[in-house]
Amino acid sequence: MRLRQIEVFYAIMTTGSLRRAAELLHVSQPAASKVLRYAEQSLGFALFERAGGRLVPTREARIMLPHVNAIFEKLSDLKRLTDNLRYARDGHSISIGCVPSLGLSLVPRVVQRYRAAHPGMELTIDALHGTEIVSRILNHDLDLGIVFGDYSRDGLTALHIADIPLLMIDREGGGGPVSLSAIDPARYIGLSENDPTARLLDMALDEAGIPTTPPVRVRTHFMAAELVRLGGGCAIVDALTALHHPGLPRPRPLSPPLDVTCTVLFRADHALSHISQNILALLRSELEIDLAALAE
Repeated sequence: MRLRQIEVFYAIMTTGSLRRAAELLHVSQPAASKVLRYAEQSLGFALFERAGGRLVPTREARIMLPHVNAIFEKLSDLKRLTDNLRYARDGHSISIGCVPSLGLSLVPRVVQRYRAAHPGMELTIDALHGTEIVSRILNHDLDLGIVFGDYSRDGLTALHIADIPLLMIDREGGGGPVSLSAIDPARYIGLSENDPTARLLDMALDEAGIPTTPPVRVRTHFMAAELVRLGGGCAIVDALTALHHPGLPRPRPLSPPLDVTCTVLFRADHALSHISQNILALLRSELEIDLAALAE
């Protein structure tokens, strides 16, 4: 089948009628009907049967549909890639992915400062998990990724930006540093085992003799903080979440301290654009402000 024939087939399967398919493709109904007829002739079997004035997909058409869906997903990927390449060439846009904790306050502040200084620029920001950020950078869908932990991969460059303290948040108990051995395992809200912070914490908790199978595990620091706010237990989260999540008790430092690295990722075969360099400078500046606020 030729691409135009696939487009007509897909449009009919999507809209349910030849007329609406023709409208979707901005062609006349006779032209769409002609393409469909040629497609069926080349295949040697019918794709639709007429029933009550409607086109009903045949068994063969339904079998083909998942494969056609995959083709259009690839076409969408290709369009997104070419758009990204065009915008990158023009130097007027940047796409950034960040883990959810950094999307609470840090990255929005960076974006706002950048837009104030460069009002004509286009920025796209996505809050994603680390593995998704890596995949989308490698697929040219993102220019920069801002993550916690080590996501070193072939084809990626990783820049260490800062070490972010991990802090205890709990509506019960007093202030001051808290030892991991003092955590109540029955109240501890853990992080998903896929989270780099969770792996670091699980090793530290294991050394402290605390079971590393908490009764509740969540995928984001934000969700752990919200459960603490609701009185659901205690959690250890990154300092930026503890600082900017509304309604939390005052966080407590760990004793001994634990940090998670904040890292910026980008493709190893791409030099950082001037936009990316400016974003990095603002990121470092805003991180310094947050870390200073924690020390107060």
